[in-house]
Amino acid sequence: MRITGVAATPVEVPRLARFQPKTAHGAVRASRYVVLEIESGPGKVGIGEITCDPLWNGEEATETSRLLNGPLGNVLLGADPLQWADVSARIDRAITGRPFLRAAVEMACLDVVGRHFGEPAHAFLGGAYRTEIDTKLVLPARDVDTVRAMAADAVGLGATTLKVKVGLGVEEDLARVAAVRSVAGPDVRITVDANEGWTPEEATAAFGGLAPLGVVAVEQPLARGSAGASAALVRKTSMAVMGDESIWTEQDVVEAARNGSFDTINVYPGKCGGLRRTIRMASLARTLGLAVSYGSNLELGIGAAALAHTVAATKVLSPVVPADLIGPLYFEETMVENPGFVGWRSASVPAGSGLGVRLDHAAVDAYRIREGAT
Repeated sequence: MRITGVAATPVEVPRLARFQPKTAHGAVRASRYVVLEIESGPGKVGIGEITCDPLWNGEEATETSRLLNGPLGNVLLGADPLQWADVSARIDRAITGRPFLRAAVEMACLDVVGRHFGEPAHAFLGGAYRTEIDTKLVLPARDVDTVRAMAADAVGLGATTLKVKVGLGVEEDLARVAAVRSVAGPDVRITVDANEGWTPEEATAAFGGLAPLGVVAVEQPLARGSAGASAALVRKTSMAVMGDESIWTEQDVVEAARNGSFDTINVYPGKCGGLRRTIRMASLARTLGLAVSYGSNLELGIGAAALAHTVAATKVLSPVVPADLIGPLYFEETMVENPGFVGWRSASVPAGSGLGVRLDHAAVDAYRIREGAT
């Protein structure tokens, strides 16, 4: 097998108003992605997806597409998609950083290889430990009444775990979580995500109010780099304290275990730079005594499928914090013809060879970012 063609298309997809996001990082009404196609012979095409958010991950849609349609794509031509070490080395020679781009190339290679051999992508990641994946729905950091209504909607749809965005002010944060608990009842699990939004003093106050509300986990309460203060929070609470923005590399995992800043880490292919790298980080975390959960950047259909295969191939997951495998539920289009593997309370690994999803070419064309768009 050899890579014979690389094509990248930037797209912008509006978020649905039903659960319009807002976090300590801001509010978003539409998100940008790059849809990647890697060809390995006539009719043999694998697909990948790049989340593009310059303010968060530094990867911009039109520039990423230019790289893949030009210099980086040329470097990949002739590589064997089955030989990931060689493909990865070619990427390293051409660019630095860009973990979401790297992950998308690996997705596409796994997809085309899986289709060639008639095997699911997870077969090339060590096999599946599960095919059904517990998930949680995410509620934004909006006003209390709006979030209360969203929570009631989510529970009505069957959600059994809700993640509430916080980090915009402790009093308002606690009121929002209390409102969610009031409509969710005692049996729905609640986690919160501060997205680095609290100071150490605010986090201490928030933790005192969250525990009585039955919150089971707090994600990234402090800014990255606040290891000592985060470790103090871990020591004071029975809630899981999970690192997300602080955890990008294997070295970050080692440091979290060494300094005790988190007892749980949040990983996913885009942030960690690939599916195989994410699974290695998860394994390392478990070896070092940390629990592992899967987050997301609200992927569309391709990225969600890749995430499902990665979660499937991860041996041990946190029993407390379900995965954020929910992205396709938040957008008016997913770029795939079969997004139904993602549900309101759980997701399944897409059946079939490769990633198990089929590209919706009409949707890609409809939402593509036209040349000259800002």
